[in-house]
Amino acid sequence: MPSYLITGASRGLGLGFAVELLKEPDSFVVVTARDLNRSKALHDLKARHPSRVHLIQLDVFSEESINEAVKEATSLLPNGLDNLISNAGIGGDPFSSWETLDIDITMQEVAFSIKTHILVIRSFHPLVLKSQQKKVLVLSSVLGSIELAPSLSVSNGYSIARAALNMAIRKWSGVMTDGVIMTLLHPGYVGETNIGSPLLDFMKQNAPHIPVITVEQSAVGSMKVLKGLAHKDHGAFYSYDGTKLPF
Repeated sequence: MPSYLITGASRGLGLGFAVELLKEPDSFVVVTARDLNRSKALHDLKARHPSRVHLIQLDVFSEESINEAVKEATSLLPNGLDNLISNAGIGGDPFSSWETLDIDITMQEVAFSIKTHILVIRSFHPLVLKSQQKKVLVLSSVLGSIELAPSLSVSNGYSIARAALNMAIRKWSGVMTDGVIMTLLHPGYVGETNIGSPLLDFMKQNAPHIPVITVEQSAVGSMKVLKGLAHKDHGAFYSYDGTKLPF
């Protein structure tokens, strides 16, 4: 029974990933959220799959909370954690120009993006290493691609934060030679999320060639990418549709 742990799963993509993974009859999914009491959807998911879903409270910005979650997951998964899905992100004003960009908010975005993913990955790493599949999927964005940056004119602060995350994972994967497969993923432009919805009108007018997809479409593609990951994909950057993206 392959095991999965998803951070930030109270709604949006994290919840969508859990729903998609539970379509497999033999999967065991640990879903985490900062406040489990505020997510009826997670409790409904647990009620539908009582033996295959476990809920853990986890605040990705608190090292103490992460450590407590690791302890709980370790006791729950004696054979290790096959798949860690590190899913966390915040978005500031997507339309700030370089003249109006709020530096303090941008630094908060960078700090959130880097701190949360690094803390989560290094804390759960021993449990992942103990497993058979040994996979870490890190949610990023094509907006963090330096090569593609000139053609992506929105979300400047968010782009900086994701570029920093991409660099961290790229460099870390270069020295992580213990068999763990760590890969970055762009989940597509999902118009239903808190980060994606403010951009809907702008994208329709200025980037009609970029498809607006649903949480379910992203989840189907993203989990297909996760299941297909091999050692050759360690340190790579993929889109939800399997396309390899440039850094």
